[in-house]
Amino acid sequence: MTLIVRNKQGFYAHRLRRRIRYILKEFYQQIYRSNRSEPVFVLGSGRSGTDIVAHCLSKSWDTELINEDNPKAFENWRLKSLNVVSQSLDATGASLVILKPIVETLRANEFLEHFPSSSVVFVIRNPYDAINSMARFFGQSHVKAVKSWVATDFSRQPNVPKELKQFIADNCSDSLTIEDASGLYWLLYNSAFHYLNLYSCERVRLVRYEELIRRPEHTMKQVCEFLDLKWRRSMTDEVYSGSVGKNSRPELSASIENACLCQWERLTGESLPTECVGE
Repeated sequence: MTLIVRNKQGFYAHRLRRRIRYILKEFYQQIYRSNRSEPVFVLGSGRSGTDIVAHCLSKSWDTELINEDNPKAFENWRLKSLNVVSQSLDATGASLVILKPIVETLRANEFLEHFPSSSVVFVIRNPYDAINSMARFFGQSHVKAVKSWVATDFSRQPNVPKELKQFIADNCSDSLTIEDASGLYWLLYNSAFHYLNLYSCERVRLVRYEELIRRPEHTMKQVCEFLDLKWRRSMTDEVYSGSVGKNSRPELSASIENACLCQWERLTGESLPTECVGE
């Protein structure tokens, strides 16, 4: 997530404010301890705005954010057993616990089944922007990841449809570029919204990154309503729209680009112009 911090002094002041807020919120939750804590899983593809959504929700006095590096529920960026996650829920005083295991997005139905009162917030970002951001942030690691999927016959992604597995395998050559690997990564995770039938589940909410940063208050109010969470203006005071349309369109193979654009249209009902620029 990108924050507006103008200088080093401002950065430390920002960190101090966050620390004070965290301590006060912890104290508040001990006094007004919730009788039951419900998990909210923020899922999607990397570099799609899941950090921003989780951060906005964490500003509520009634939530606790357990991020991927928090040993309460995670180990090596993946969730510990769901029984351990349940213990983490029992130990908190928050009414909602925000969990962001995006590398395990394909386990969404497992999470919903194990926690009957849980919800999923599925965050999407247009493929051009997300792919550019992934290519810069992850580099060759996504090339290795996609090649590993194919080499292991998607052993860690058992829910992926046969047709999508074949498409990824057909487009995973020895010379796979960072941009194409990021495109295949985007496609696998964002297609999950449909092949896992999440679109038909009333406990799942789709959130568009572009809508969040262009209309942050409106979008987060809708998310809060979905979660039955009180809206606070402070939730979005660090969100700004500087990361849309920032760089030129990534260089993708025609087949991968077309597949991503088709999935985006399926997610949003809108066509993304090929001359669109991305971040």
